[in-house]
Amino acid sequence: MKTKPQKSFTPGQSVLVREIWQGKVWTARPEIVVQDTPELLVLYKARGTRWKQSISPDGTKPSVQSRKSGQWQLSDAVWDIEGNLRLNITGCHYSVLAFWNDSHESLRYWYINLEYPIIHTEKGFDYTDMLLDILVEPDLKTWHWKDADEFQEALDIGLISPQEAKMFRAEGEKALKLLQSGKSIFNHWENWRPDPSWQVPSLPGSWNII
Repeated sequence: MKTKPQKSFTPGQSVLVREIWQGKVWTARPEIVVQDTPELLVLYKARGTRWKQSISPDGTKPSVQSRKSGQWQLSDAVWDIEGNLRLNITGCHYSVLAFWNDSHESLRYWYINLEYPIIHTEKGFDYTDMLLDILVEPDLKTWHWKDADEFQEALDIGLISPQEAKMFRAEGEKALKLLQSGKSIFNHWENWRPDPSWQVPSLPGSWNII
């Protein structure tokens, strides 16, 4: 894992956030820095953000097998629902995302995204998503695994190892317990609101350069 550079991004700054698979860009999107400190990284994805999403050659959603074979392409997309926050502790194998309803009046759910630790880059942040997620209701009691079938398929075809599968499930359970405590660094961000002066950011021209 690369170490985080000493220089941090400033609040309100637009950065490039990418998911990388097999050394290729899987998704790319511009996001706004809310906080970038050793304790916590917070990124905001605004409604109306234009980004790049992966699709299969025939235009459908790419399969798990596509991830292994590298057979995908990138297509233009627009984030057309309410913006969300990504909360990440440096070095952790997960991020916690907060999703609100369309009017940003109440939290819809928490989303624990399992991933390899986020890497700071010159233009923003790269990470490798590990398919498995956890959805947690605002009451912090009701929750369920998300995309467990894709995670199992990735294990079955050798895209991830049994050791990785065991480790990421344990990391998910650890993140869930932390969030359910109600006292973690993630809790209470549900009351956050974006700065009304912020503009929807755009992808930089070099978004596809690894």
